[in-house]
Amino acid sequence: MASLTTSTSAVAFAALLRLKGIGRRAALRIVDSPMPEIDAQQYLLQRTRGAKLSEDDVIAAWHKAEDDLGCSADHGIKALSIHDEGYPERLKNIPDPPVILYVKGDVAGLKSERSLAVIGTREPTPYGEKVAKRSAASAVEEGYVIVSGLAHGCDTLAHEGCLDQMGIGIAVMAHGLDKVYPAANRGLAARLLDAGGCLVSEYPLGMTPMRTAFAERDRIQSGLSDAVLVIETDVKGGTMHTVRFSRDQKRALACIKHPDIWRHEDKTRGNQMLIADRWAEAIPDGEALLSFLRKLCVQGSVRSEEPCPTIPKTQMCLDF
Repeated sequence: MASLTTSTSAVAFAALLRLKGIGRRAALRIVDSPMPEIDAQQYLLQRTRGAKLSEDDVIAAWHKAEDDLGCSADHGIKALSIHDEGYPERLKNIPDPPVILYVKGDVAGLKSERSLAVIGTREPTPYGEKVAKRSAASAVEEGYVIVSGLAHGCDTLAHEGCLDQMGIGIAVMAHGLDKVYPAANRGLAARLLDAGGCLVSEYPLGMTPMRTAFAERDRIQSGLSDAVLVIETDVKGGTMHTVRFSRDQKRALACIKHPDIWRHEDKTRGNQMLIADRWAEAIPDGEALLSFLRKLCVQGSVRSEEPCPTIPKTQMCLDF
């Protein structure tokens, strides 16, 4: 049975997503408000009668969902439905929100007043490696939680930069939270958890990484953030999925502008394109990054009534 802390709405969504032909949008139409805590299974049967689902299948899915969520709780994984208190407010307002979010670690970071996604290629240039760590560290100093995907390359370096400044990191995974992919980042994931961060996914235990899942998780990276910072990318690739989602979700977008000596590199071509097309604000140095982050506060993109912290000029990293 599911843990007492698991809502009936979470059980309902987990059950619905097990049924053939039911995806996120259909599940949200069926369960469009919090489920009652009493007779919830019967309530779900009533809600699914127009969806051409057999009662036996719905009941079987409900019981399996209870078992699965109980197993998740045993692994220290919380299941938050979109109707639950604690579900990230930022995610509720994106075009295609996860109806259920699995969280391992401290959920406090999901409620942070300031949140920045730091993303980029799995194979950054030496310049990109340096910038990824320094940018994340600078954002932490400005009071931001760092969101990324725990992939090789820019994601890994962003999380490391975050931890260097004792910041809170959120890693968005494309599979169940009973594993860490890539395996080489298991240690980094453990450090994020130890530092008060969390791992999140919309996929249940046992779900293995699939190609489509990596693109789908990109909408969650931008959705959990007030702004997205692109470290390095070619004109095609996973980073561009997150860029497009950030535009759909009306998130602020910034992009590292490389010195001339790096502009011939394939992994900077996407940056050049985004800046030239005016999709993203150019970030040529640390001072520009600080200006971008502080402008978010002034413009109200960041949900905080507190003033942005001020770092003395002598402490600013003016160059990457």
